[in-house]
Amino acid sequence: MAPSSSLLLGLKLSMGFLAAPWVSFWILKPTKTWKRSWHLAEELANDTFLRDCGLNVVVFCLPVMGLAILAFIHMHFHQERKQRKQARSWDAAFSRPIIVKSLIGVISLGELLAVSLFLCFVSWTYYSDVSSDFKKLVPYASLNLNRWQLKVMNLGIRAGTVSEVCLAVMLFPILRGMSFLRIFGIQFEAAVRYHTWIAHAFLWLCTLHGVIIMFIWGQKKVLLKEITTWQRVGRVNLAGAIGLIAGLAIWITSLPVIRRKYFQFFYITHHTYIVFIGFFLLHAGEKHFYLVFSGVFLFSLDKVLCFIQSRREVCIVSARVLPCKAVELILPKEPSMKYKPMSTIYLKVPSISKFQWHPFSITSSCYQDEKNVSLLIKCQGKWTEALYSKISSIKDEKLDQLKSLIVAFEGPHGPSSSLYERYSNLVLIAGGSGITPFMSLLNEISSRSNSTRSYPTKILLIYCIKRTQDLSMLTPISSLLHPRKLKNFNMKIFVTQDEESPGTAELLDEALQLEMFTFGTERSHISVGIVQEGLLWRATVAALSFAVFLVSLVLLSNIFVHQVHGKPNRKAYPSWINELLVLTAFIIAMSCSAVATVLFRHQNSRKEHKDIKYSESTKQKSNYETDQKCSSPIRPEIYFKQRPIFSDVLSDISNESTEDENIGVFVCGPDSMKESVASFCKGNPKIDNSKNGSSSSFVFHSVNFSL
Repeated sequence: MAPSSSLLLGLKLSMGFLAAPWVSFWILKPTKTWKRSWHLAEELANDTFLRDCGLNVVVFCLPVMGLAILAFIHMHFHQERKQRKQARSWDAAFSRPIIVKSLIGVISLGELLAVSLFLCFVSWTYYSDVSSDFKKLVPYASLNLNRWQLKVMNLGIRAGTVSEVCLAVMLFPILRGMSFLRIFGIQFEAAVRYHTWIAHAFLWLCTLHGVIIMFIWGQKKVLLKEITTWQRVGRVNLAGAIGLIAGLAIWITSLPVIRRKYFQFFYITHHTYIVFIGFFLLHAGEKHFYLVFSGVFLFSLDKVLCFIQSRREVCIVSARVLPCKAVELILPKEPSMKYKPMSTIYLKVPSISKFQWHPFSITSSCYQDEKNVSLLIKCQGKWTEALYSKISSIKDEKLDQLKSLIVAFEGPHGPSSSLYERYSNLVLIAGGSGITPFMSLLNEISSRSNSTRSYPTKILLIYCIKRTQDLSMLTPISSLLHPRKLKNFNMKIFVTQDEESPGTAELLDEALQLEMFTFGTERSHISVGIVQEGLLWRATVAALSFAVFLVSLVLLSNIFVHQVHGKPNRKAYPSWINELLVLTAFIIAMSCSAVATVLFRHQNSRKEHKDIKYSESTKQKSNYETDQKCSSPIRPEIYFKQRPIFSDVLSDISNESTEDENIGVFVCGPDSMKESVASFCKGNPKIDNSKNGSSSSFVFHSVNFSL
């Protein structure tokens, strides 16, 4: 039964009611009124069983956790809706490119507004804290600082305070299974860019914080003493120095020039975030840690769920080797697992590497094949080269039964809603491997074209490749080159480096008729398919684990923190006791979520356990070959030694439009391609058709692909 609009509206309003106070807390936090009121609230809380630790968790963490839980519930019910959501004028306005620069890429109006508001908030926090400190300069007992040194010291301290604002939201964009940002249509691959922006600002502020304070210590000739002493009470300077070193290591190795050349080194170094977060807790103290804890908690929970899912392995069902040094893999999945077009799955092949995980765009639709999911992987590095060689060698073995190839997986991850459904006229622009996300989209539209749900009625695919042999990348969607499969579908192919040869048409036909070959299967893996916990379960485990953490923290605080006249006697025990209690409660909560998830998966696997029969139907020929007998295929327009002039192509589309409409333009390819299309959409937000008086608006969407 489809959910009512009132239910979805109620969930949205509830999310707004939770988000508003959390944002308000951060805005009011630097003010004198908030500081006086908060100290009073903590004193009152210490007279209750909740204590000040429970109050901090409820105020700064509960709204975000509640928002995430409601977002999962909303996404679950939103998936069941049948009606199509029309593109609205403000959607087009917020998606309009405003800044198109090679250094920072394409920035839309919505992104620009969000960044501007965030910068204003950070500036306000820093100004408010610094101005308050300058009005009443408090001398440090251990340092004999003059007035200007006190001011500089406060500037450095407040840089660290403002960095907490960045850390509070820095981890949200890189959540995978627990990502609640998908409710805004933000894909994981695109959200990584927001994480990068925030991380740069955060590490700049952390570096400024450390450099200024160490500069003052150097002026007073106490640098070595201050930085090597582990303070019993208050800030632990040594922990801050270790955390800063870990953060700088992550920052330096994440620079594009290092990341692209030494990806494995970058990947390993990035996992020192555990060291950074741990020493941040020891340096800043538990009260400052509560400010950023919601992001850390969701990120850790996400890692736990991903780790549990990644422990499961499957055998590849079948594969196809393409002339362009690419392979198409077919993996088994549970019929109950659903995913949206343009989703991503993480893959590990233990026989190649036991530790390397690589993301790939799914090319199939869950409505096209309920028992399998397909991936198209092109050689782009050492790992994909090794996979291509392994698949090719298995294919070349002259055996009656090919040996099995076992892989581990994690995912799929994708948007909560399909943006393409908002448009009746769709333009897909892809370059090279950027075609892979659009394959799942086209297969989805084709497989559900006869349903009651509305889908785009006119689709144009513009595909740019370097070499003629790259035409074989279209093999997974060969069946769509028939009018009965996908109506009003046209394709323009631009081969930028090769010239037309007499056998090009035959080469295309041969590439589209490549056959699959079937792998053997191990008995221990024959009935296992990809399965993923649903959104309702994620909401449940998030609520359960957070409740366990809060209860554990309050109980541990009441047991181990002694009270004097209703207040914690902080001088009676070192500061690390509080941090240890937070860490203990956190481990208890993560352990409970892991146990609950394992039990849930075990129960589900018993209910839905069905043997996957690898029948001869798996050894199928290409859909293209089967459909070729039924109807003549559509011949795509192929242009050799040419690059598309997007302004001309998009203007022609607008002239063919017969009514006022928004035209969805989805681009997946090199940055130069995205910038070229974005520049046109920026300069021509609306084009009038002189023939019939209609006007068209191009709505730009940048799509990130994984390979």
